[in-house]
Amino acid sequence: MYTATMEYEFKEDGFEAGCKLWKEDIMDLAKSQPGFVRMQFLTARPRAMAIGNWNTHEDAQNFMQTGVFKNLMTQIEGLIVSTPKPQIWELRYFEER
Repeated sequence: MYTATMEYEFKEDGFEAGCKLWKEDIMDLAKSQPGFVRMQFLTARPRAMAIGNWNTHEDAQNFMQTGVFKNLMTQIEGLIVSTPKPQIWELRYFEER
């Protein structure tokens, strides 16, 4: 499984609007993409972290090539304090009940 995270820091007055745009622009589209496993959006106002799980790195790349992130950045530009910070993770251990 391939996991990527993106950290956002919103302006206080842009937090709710930014979170709503993320859900509408990213999560709603991701659910219909090939290789989609799970997506989470965690918040600790005014920060947020998106966690996306995909079957493969290629699946995640194909999703990003749709231009979805570029579109989101255009819309949230005035709502964020700094450029979002991406990270790539390799699943080392996993346990579930």
